[in-house]
Amino acid sequence: MAALSEELRASLKKPLGDEGTFDSLLPRMEGKKIIAVGDQAVYSLLKRGIRPHVAVFDFRTMRGPVDDVVRKRIEEEYPSPECIKNPAGTISEALFLLVPSLMRSGGALRVEGEEDLAAIPFIHMLKKGYVVLYGQPGAGCVLVDGKSKGRKTVEKVVKALGLASLPDRL
Repeated sequence: MAALSEELRASLKKPLGDEGTFDSLLPRMEGKKIIAVGDQAVYSLLKRGIRPHVAVFDFRTMRGPVDDVVRKRIEEEYPSPECIKNPAGTISEALFLLVPSLMRSGGALRVEGEEDLAAIPFIHMLKKGYVVLYGQPGAGCVLVDGKSKGRKTVEKVVKALGLASLPDRL
């Protein structure tokens, strides 16, 4: 289990990709395999008829439970998601090791604990044709692709946590 220091947390406060409204970022997702991290990101795609290649959720938003409508829609779409424990403020090795198979096969991951940092291993292993979409509290959404400057921040975090040597890149 790798817990983030205050310094690493501070480096992740800034968006790791391009920030915008969901609708403004939608055209850049066309033709890509979308990894949606967060209940609202997953739900926003589903309600527009877009099924993310990978959906990561924890049925919580802004430290409280998601609306029943959001939970029901996600449960209908993903009745049997992979489940993993990931305590708040950490990136578990189990999560990190599960990411490559999820990226290959697609599917859903329900995180027991906190899913906010789950974007990190997906961004670390991002390859051409994939994008990561996650919510940025109070600011909308963030879209990360292979050219995003925030990937350097992710690499520093992964290295500092000692996770870089776990799975090879896809």
